[in-house]
Amino acid sequence: MGWYNYDRVLSYNALFNFILTTRGLGKTYGAKIRVIKKYLKKGEQFIYVRRYKDELSTIDTFFNDVINNIEFEGHEFKVQNKKFYIDGNICGYAIPLSISQRLKSTSYPNVTTIIFDEFIINTNNIRYLTNEVITFLEFFETVARKRDNVRVLFLANNISLINPYFQYFNCTPKNNERFTVAKDGEVIVEIYKDEEFNEEKYKTKFGKLICGTTYGNYAIENESLKDDNTFIQPYKPKDAVFAFTTIYKGVELGYWLSFTDDIFYVTKEIQPNSQHRYSITKEDHDINYTMVNSMNNFIMFKEFVRYFRYSMVRFKDIEVKYNCYDTMKFLNIR
Repeated sequence: MGWYNYDRVLSYNALFNFILTTRGLGKTYGAKIRVIKKYLKKGEQFIYVRRYKDELSTIDTFFNDVINNIEFEGHEFKVQNKKFYIDGNICGYAIPLSISQRLKSTSYPNVTTIIFDEFIINTNNIRYLTNEVITFLEFFETVARKRDNVRVLFLANNISLINPYFQYFNCTPKNNERFTVAKDGEVIVEIYKDEEFNEEKYKTKFGKLICGTTYGNYAIENESLKDDNTFIQPYKPKDAVFAFTTIYKGVELGYWLSFTDDIFYVTKEIQPNSQHRYSITKEDHDINYTMVNSMNNFIMFKEFVRYFRYSMVRFKDIEVKYNCYDTMKFLNIR
């Protein structure tokens, strides 16, 4: 076929479908083919979503790779003013998520598919929106209203399994499992690689160049690019003593110190009655925490950072590690 086929993942009939595949496997192309066919057959429309407005700067070329598909011979495709047209009629819309809040009064009664392309960020120059998942949920409700026939295709390369969406839905897929189902079947994550496609990539000069490298494992084998297991240790020693709790972006982390091996262990296990509970921002602050938004008045965390710099810190899992790194980043730990 030459592009990713959505039949398998959509057979689960989930509301939110997260698809992570090898680079170049044709996720976006396959999604275009699917929504075009749905429009031509049933008049169903679609919305193509990117995070920021400038990511839609080349949207006028959206149909360039499908107009020569023999299945669509005789049809006219056009993009104008962030709207998609087939044979002169609107079949879809291009919308940046960053301004979607302005569209709450807009009606999309014929939209049945939302494509959110590149939902996982792969650069330090772009950031997730503040409260991005809530923003997307608000947008979804604007589109679907009370309809149950709207499905979302979240598309990305396997950059990281730690992202706001998987965290919000408490869904942590494993790289060696193709499908992970969550939220009573309304969320599904697919991590897919095509062995035949991979063999062809390995035959190219570039494929031979990156074979066996971290980038090759990501670009061809579909392993997470940024999920480094360094400092991961699932279990802390029994003698580890609770030190303090931090909360940042709604996530509580517990910091434990083992005097046997002199290592800090970071987990999601906390001691609720401890007096050493610290919020990092005013959004997380309440009567149960002491607010410390800089290293200057956070002595206990300074000690933790000292341990970290000497590689004497372990994290329970990748998610805990990323959450702790986020905390350190906010506190300007470089």
